[in-house]
Amino acid sequence: MASRANMEFKSYPANIIWMASFMLACKKTNSYLTLFLLLLMTVLSSTAYSRGFSINQIQARQDGQAIQVNGKLTLKLTDDVKKALSKSIPLQLSMEFVLHRVRKYMWDKEVAIWIVPITISYKPVSDEYVISRPDLLNHEEAFDSQHEALERLGVFNDLSLPLPTPLAAEKQYRLEARIKLELEQLPAMMRPLAYFSSSWHLNSKWTEWPLER
Repeated sequence: MASRANMEFKSYPANIIWMASFMLACKKTNSYLTLFLLLLMTVLSSTAYSRGFSINQIQARQDGQAIQVNGKLTLKLTDDVKKALSKSIPLQLSMEFVLHRVRKYMWDKEVAIWIVPITISYKPVSDEYVISRPDLLNHEEAFDSQHEALERLGVFNDLSLPLPTPLAAEKQYRLEARIKLELEQLPAMMRPLAYFSSSWHLNSKWTEWPLER
């Protein structure tokens, strides 16, 4: 057994020990912070979807050189967005559609993209909420309450999407759809707040529906 006198002990300056401990603490802190941010983003994302926009049903059928679309949406505004709308700040929405040709051994081919503009605004002079959309009679309707206007926006019938080229008769097609709030169309002073606030991120998820022939 080695005697105590023959044993060698290595000593390190106190500043090196302190730096090593600090770096280890920072590493742990960064790991915890990353995990916290990921959890926060997940919670905010799920919250935005639950209180925002969702697509409940889409029925798409080919009618000559166009696709006729019927749909039911749920449009729930947050308190911040409701307040802005009631103060005569118009909201610009976009209903997006993407048509794909189904392929067995390759990625489905993108055939066409449509973006349908939708607007809801408050007119204080007439005390009405006005919505505009291409499938509406005269492209515009007015309602006494914000709730009624949103309910009407959530239903559309025979929305026509013109086809750029004829569809192959023997092929299958599917239609993807989502609805989003266009933050870029807000007044310039409101955009920074909207970009960083979950209250304004109300976009629906992409949904997929078969095309009836």
